[in-house]
Amino acid sequence: MSQAENIITQGVDAIVINPVDFNVAAQIAEMAATAHIPLASYNDLITGADQVAYIGRDAKEGGMIAKAILAKVPKGNYALIGGDPGQTGATDMQAGYHEVIDSSVSKGDIKVVMDQFAKGWKAEPAQAFAENALTQTDNKVDAFLVSYDGESLGVMQAIEGAGLKAGSIPVTGQDMELAAMQAIVDGKMDGSVWPAPDEMGTAGAKVAVAMAQCQPIDTKDTVNNGLRDMPWVKTPIYYVDQASIADFVCKHDYWLPADEVYKNAPDKKPTCK
Repeated sequence: MSQAENIITQGVDAIVINPVDFNVAAQIAEMAATAHIPLASYNDLITGADQVAYIGRDAKEGGMIAKAILAKVPKGNYALIGGDPGQTGATDMQAGYHEVIDSSVSKGDIKVVMDQFAKGWKAEPAQAFAENALTQTDNKVDAFLVSYDGESLGVMQAIEGAGLKAGSIPVTGQDMELAAMQAIVDGKMDGSVWPAPDEMGTAGAKVAVAMAQCQPIDTKDTVNNGLRDMPWVKTPIYYVDQASIADFVCKHDYWLPADEVYKNAPDKKPTCK
């Protein structure tokens, strides 16, 4: 808050904010509006507060990764473990899961045995949720739809702690962090969502310049933040799995070096052109 107060006092021309604490972020947005400084939310939408635009992925589309899992596991017990319930990115992604699987649930092909959110996107509650799901079903969970790589690591620990082999149950994640990428390579994790932070950053910079110059935001998409519809600069989102991770590593060598990603399986390391 003090950093925001400082830059608002300085009279900056535009603010782009990645909200973590949404109550504080809403207060900052209102402070900026009072000072007539244009502000945009980035990566996650600030709800119920005045702002000019939103830059970020469609988190509900991220939840559509359930399609990839549903194709592999069309029947069985599913456990859904989302991110922080106070963030739209978490709730929208969980809604995306349901858009994919609910028809199968209605037909009786899929049973949702766990549908929870891990506060703070932390591994510990995610692991506890996974342990409970495994205990309640006598280890008969057929898929874990998980919204963040850190949580996924906790879920994989729960799977191994139950005496099951890592990789025997599909586990998803998000953010393409190193440990998750290594787990995908090692066959312990099905895949992870790549929210394209590079493209999001470029889009955020363009929006900041447009706001500072009092120019319109270049997008046709809109999103409602609880007050009104406003411009939404939508950035892409991808699901990277065991079949596509080598291509991802070669095309995104600035993200993490192939030597680190393939540390546990150097023989699988791709030869990138």
